[in-house]
Amino acid sequence: MQNRMAILLCNLKPAKMRGVVSQAMVMCASSPDKVEILDPPSGAAPGDRVIFQNFPGDPDKELNPKKKVWEQIQPDLRTDEHCVATYKGAAFEVAGKGVCKAQTMSNSGIK
Repeated sequence: MQNRMAILLCNLKPAKMRGVVSQAMVMCASSPDKVEILDPPSGAAPGDRVIFQNFPGDPDKELNPKKKVWEQIQPDLRTDEHCVATYKGAAFEVAGKGVCKAQTMSNSGIK
């Protein structure tokens, strides 16, 4: 993971994992046999916001773990047949730069 770009879910409540405070989740295409970190489009810069066509709005400042928001949206996160990361069929997109993709995992869940 060192020296690479990744897609992060950054509005999680900070939590300690193995003694280190985690403030984000790395988004990965996932199957029972394999995991791949999602790649942002070429030209993306750290801090660029990922958007979804047909789902406008601003993100919550911090997801409330009691509302189980992640558990509600996660089943609708998938890669399509072209390895493009999607939410309810809408591509993970960085405006003006392109879509986010897995390297090889098509039609897979995203966690």
